[in-house]
Amino acid sequence: MNVRNLFIGLGKAVFYWGFVQIILIGAAYFGAIPAGYHSMSGQIMTIALLLMLVLSVAGKMGPRIIGLSLLAFALLGAQRLLVHDQQPLIGALHPIFGIGVMFLGLSLSKRAAQLPK
Repeated sequence: MNVRNLFIGLGKAVFYWGFVQIILIGAAYFGAIPAGYHSMSGQIMTIALLLMLVLSVAGKMGPRIIGLSLLAFALLGAQRLLVHDQQPLIGALHPIFGIGVMFLGLSLSKRAAQLPK
């Protein structure tokens, strides 16, 4: 498997895993599972986004894809700060950033698919 195909697969995985994250936090809210599952799942997504960033640089995918990969990784990294903030208004940005990361993953996979082979 080449770098581009792995990058595309990870981008799609980040998008679809976002829906899993929503299900996990909903299940935790209603007491079906511990809330820590949502957090652990987010750490897995952080690793996937870090790998996407490395692959975008290693695959020389261009400044736009590299920059957007960095943005997605930074947004997910900022999630930890938002969750632990004591101000409810700041904490409310957590789902907004999460949705942004999901769609950035999908956008990155589409952009990488359009690159010349």
